[in-house]
Amino acid sequence: MEKSSLFVIRRANGEDISSIVSLSDQKRRFYEKANPQFWKRAENANELQRQWFTTILDNPNYFIYVADNKTQIDGFIIGQNINAPAVYNPGGMTLMIDDFCVASPELWETVGYKLLITVSNEGKKNGAVQVLIVSGFHDQEKGLFLKKQGLYVVSEWYVKQI
Repeated sequence: MEKSSLFVIRRANGEDISSIVSLSDQKRRFYEKANPQFWKRAENANELQRQWFTTILDNPNYFIYVADNKTQIDGFIIGQNINAPAVYNPGGMTLMIDDFCVASPELWETVGYKLLITVSNEGKKNGAVQVLIVSGFHDQEKGLFLKKQGLYVVSEWYVKQI
């Protein structure tokens, strides 16, 4: 039986913060290689991330889940229901997912899928009618996974150094 089939999805707790920060740092390093200007890591990025995750951990407006395989955290997801800008009316709240990581690309179909379903259900239960997921354009494995889940691109950001 492969490692990815031996995990449980559960709400994150304080003991998970170090693992979440580590996975987030792994993603930031990957993103920084794709665009060293836009995604340049701050010197104290991990400490800032640790503070942020600790701050939102017990905030009921955030849905933070991890995939725990009993030896390590294989992925995490953070969702938050937000209102659309006043000029739009999607018919309810938007579940925004900015932080969504797995330990390795082959885990998107298992770990990523279960994390996404869990947080989507949580968001819907709390009034969300749509999900919005932030992902780097270069993050091809994640992008392919999201497209398989029925998500599609609605906006792009363009950036250059000035």
